[in-house]
Amino acid sequence: MGWLGKRSKQVEQAAADSSLEAEAAAELTGRADIPKVTPPGWPSREPIVVGAPTPAFEPKTVDKEYGRTPYRPDTVIDGWSSGAFTVRAASVRGYLHRYGGAPRQDDFAITVDPERERLVVAVADGVSSAKYSHIGSSTVVRYATRWLEEPPEPLEDGGWQSLFKSAAWTLTEQAAAVLSLPEADAEQAERMLATTLACAVCEPHPDGGLSAVVAAVGDSGVWLLTNGTFVPVLGGKEQSSSGLSSSAVVGLPRVPNDVAPQPVIVEPGQVLLVGTDGFGDPLGSGDGDVGGLFAGLLGDRVPSQLEFAHALDFSRETFDDDRTLVAIWPPRG
Repeated sequence: MGWLGKRSKQVEQAAADSSLEAEAAAELTGRADIPKVTPPGWPSREPIVVGAPTPAFEPKTVDKEYGRTPYRPDTVIDGWSSGAFTVRAASVRGYLHRYGGAPRQDDFAITVDPERERLVVAVADGVSSAKYSHIGSSTVVRYATRWLEEPPEPLEDGGWQSLFKSAAWTLTEQAAAVLSLPEADAEQAERMLATTLACAVCEPHPDGGLSAVVAAVGDSGVWLLTNGTFVPVLGGKEQSSSGLSSSAVVGLPRVPNDVAPQPVIVEPGQVLLVGTDGFGDPLGSGDGDVGGLFAGLLGDRVPSQLEFAHALDFSRETFDDDRTLVAIWPPRG
């Protein structure tokens, strides 16, 4: 208790000293807008609530049945600018997995080549029924970004199909290692490591903005945010005639016979989004409260990395899946 009391006094004194320094700086510079110390825990100590919230609880550590290595953090945050690209990215463990002690099954990977001005993004969502799909998602995003950095064959001439087939085989080999199988087994890989995969390759457009090509296997999606509207580009869950989304997921190592890449131009002021269904399902058409939250967050400015992740970790009842989102801005015109 003595140490805690001493520590509390030190924190209080540091805050007081910082406040005095801010006031002194304001006097010296003639500026009254220099902020004092922000109160601890504000404003991200509570999640952003959209509609009815998920009940509050303390997350559990990942249970040992999912493996202790490699270490799987609850949340991953990234963000930077390089030449023609500004990026914000986050992957957060869903409330259901936090409550049950399961790992975050989503993952992402990003590479950028400043000399060629080329950006590669891969996002994956491990299938919930596959016990080690968190290993599967990490395996395929890392493989896909390496493959797309130096494609062994032209993307416009069957390269995307080759990418997903190669990623599927890599996943199958990884499953054999994880499960200690005598040889690669695609059925076991699907049962234990299945995952979706969505990829984007972006380059500067000669007329400004970005030129991108996106492709996916499974229900991870790509959207273009323009003037507050989320325009679906690729992927997402199929809608039935009743308007309900299908919960069936087909992912790697299964590869469709015909992977259809989609080109998209991202103009200045627009944002390209690549994400999993943990983001896409609550987003829906983008006309609701979740769409309003992200249109306001991303439409007029680039948020900080922590602000971006805090928003992605919003609380909304029944939407408790892992969420991963990568946002890409072209240079302002």
